[in-house]
Amino acid sequence: MIKIKILMIASIIIGTSWVYSQKLHSALQLRNSHLWRGQEVSSGLVYTGDVHLDGENFYGGFWAGGNFDGSYKEFDNYIGYKNKHLTVELWDIYNFSPGATYNNKEFFNYNASETGRFWDFRSYYTISEKFPLVLSWNTVIFGRDRNKDNTQNKYSSFVSTEYPVYKKENLEVRGRIGYGFALNNTHGEKGNFFAKEAGFNEISLIITKTFTIAGYQLPVGIWGMFNPVGNNAYLQFSVQAYSF
Repeated sequence: MIKIKILMIASIIIGTSWVYSQKLHSALQLRNSHLWRGQEVSSGLVYTGDVHLDGENFYGGFWAGGNFDGSYKEFDNYIGYKNKHLTVELWDIYNFSPGATYNNKEFFNYNASETGRFWDFRSYYTISEKFPLVLSWNTVIFGRDRNKDNTQNKYSSFVSTEYPVYKKENLEVRGRIGYGFALNNTHGEKGNFFAKEAGFNEISLIITKTFTIAGYQLPVGIWGMFNPVGNNAYLQFSVQAYSF
């Protein structure tokens, strides 16, 4: 019993020391829509916020989004690891928008066939500083990414390449191409979590520029996104209200 108490006290001390040694970061953005992997998750005036603890290699935090009429609400938590070239993350995503057609009223329901959340595994690899091409593989590994019978996970995946085609001072232009598909489509199903069928579901051009006004930095973004599979196109404007 004494040994257990000592271990518990040591764990609390170590855990507390680790938390205090991390750097706290946060940011808030305002957008006219929320775009994600070829989809428009929400339109209208949208706010998104993030707060996380950032260590030398490991980090973790919370991300939230919503719009001002209350039709879109999302709350996520995530953990990640990073080094010079590789970043790996696991996101626990919970969209509890009122009009959702899935279970969005039980935050702690982790039953695979009932839950309204999903776990999104993300990985990014940057080739080098001289050739900063980013290769990404992302897979939904748990949750509401199910087949028609609700018996198996589809393991919908999204792979992409992204490259800064232009960068000078406080202006950057990035291009991204993404392909969505499912690793486990049963009964001849064609769709995945991101699109009605496998294919290139995102071709994006992302422009960011930071303006300095009275000593205050104001990053502004324009994102044009095309979805050949869904035959859709979207344009997003964003401004970062604060970050630290």
